[in-house]
Amino acid sequence: MSERFGIPDHSPQHAPDHALQNPTSQGSWGNDGGGGNWPAVPAPTYGGGAGLPVMIHVDPHRSLRTAIILAMMFGPLGLFYVSFLNGVAALFVVLPIARWLAFAALDALGGRIQPVTAAIAALWCIAVPWAIIGTRWRNARIDRQT
Repeated sequence: MSERFGIPDHSPQHAPDHALQNPTSQGSWGNDGGGGNWPAVPAPTYGGGAGLPVMIHVDPHRSLRTAIILAMMFGPLGLFYVSFLNGVAALFVVLPIARWLAFAALDALGGRIQPVTAAIAALWCIAVPWAIIGTRWRNARIDRQT
């Protein structure tokens, strides 16, 4: 009879009627009688061939197309793709200038456009050229270093 969770009961009244036999004969554990020397097993190697370091080439150049798309979608936040310093500088420079340009455009057009539209247009007028110039400057600097 089985106990809870299917654990077999090995009490004397439920002893199995046969015993499992050892499939190996005595002394056949790889001991050739040479006095307890185990056979040499090579250590496993991981991560490629012959223990050489894995080299991954990452191109440090930035894509001009991606920089433009990110600047159009996210404004000054998209300039973090070009470089971290460009993104930080854009947060402090683009926003006040874009605000000033938006109010100037609203004044020049006599309020015929929405303020949000003027602000987004001003962000694009600054962020997209900045992305183009920043990406080209970064790629040129990387090319000069190599």
